[in-house]
Amino acid sequence: MEEVLSSRSSSRTSVFHRSCFAMHTRFSMVLVGIDPERAEALAIEAEYELRAQERMMSRFDVEGPVSDLNRRAVNSAVQPAQELWQILSMCRDYWNRTRGAFDITLWPLNHLWREHLERGEEPPEEAIAQARRLAGFERVHFDETAQSIRFQSEGMSIDLGGFGKGFALESLAGILRAQGVEQAFLSFGESSITVLGSHPHGPAWPVGITSMFNPGQTVHTFYLHDASLSSSGTAPFNRMAGPRAVGQIINPRTGRPIEGYRTMSVASPSGVEAEVLSTALLVTPRHERVELLSGFSITSAVEIVYHSTSGEFAPEIEWQYGS
Repeated sequence: MEEVLSSRSSSRTSVFHRSCFAMHTRFSMVLVGIDPERAEALAIEAEYELRAQERMMSRFDVEGPVSDLNRRAVNSAVQPAQELWQILSMCRDYWNRTRGAFDITLWPLNHLWREHLERGEEPPEEAIAQARRLAGFERVHFDETAQSIRFQSEGMSIDLGGFGKGFALESLAGILRAQGVEQAFLSFGESSITVLGSHPHGPAWPVGITSMFNPGQTVHTFYLHDASLSSSGTAPFNRMAGPRAVGQIINPRTGRPIEGYRTMSVASPSGVEAEVLSTALLVTPRHERVELLSGFSITSAVEIVYHSTSGEFAPEIEWQYGS
């Protein structure tokens, strides 16, 4: 994504910017109309909140609650902390509402494909079938009374990477609103964005979706006001692999990565919904997407596909929803 911001300030409008590294990417926060001392305090509070969210949701923190759950839930039921229980319940709800297109249990498949594709080969069908038996949210058992989680098979694992940034942005936006902030721009690595209010020099924050192969080319622009935007893409392992390049987004229906170069960008009033659907829509057949979206509050979505022409990849909008 291309962030379209103005760093100008005037006697009437001040613009404060702060960035840090969080959730394995760069987090940026722009606050508008806040005096510098108060903005500094809000930035410190925001970074503290992000660190707490990251500790709770990261599978890579060996001492974190997700790693603990992944280690122990196959042998016995695990009672996660209340906030993590609520997050996992939300993920189960989104899995149901997207008809399985959003699934946080696909790590065994993702790891298998990554391991083989980095060696320039595809995994054997038998290995894919085995990994598929270790994935699928239907194999995660919830005990509503005890508020505990148990995995059906050894080797199962959850990964909140396709959920966590949207959840963190939504939480942070709520904190800022409670503090009286009316205009803000929050961004994780330019792929997950939440804005409060309007741009300091216009009615909306314009955010451009740039070409995967030519960052100077804007393919589509979203205009956000009190909204969130998330983009997911195939991010192929090997950019020299041509149009059949396979990427890192697994289709739960097939156990195989999506082929080709493509991105899905989703705008919604909800940061969580934007994050969930940017991936779920990519793996959902186009003829099923509009019906799936009837249960969500998204305002618009755009799928960009890159076609090979004379050795170069040209972007084209191949599916669009809303305005």
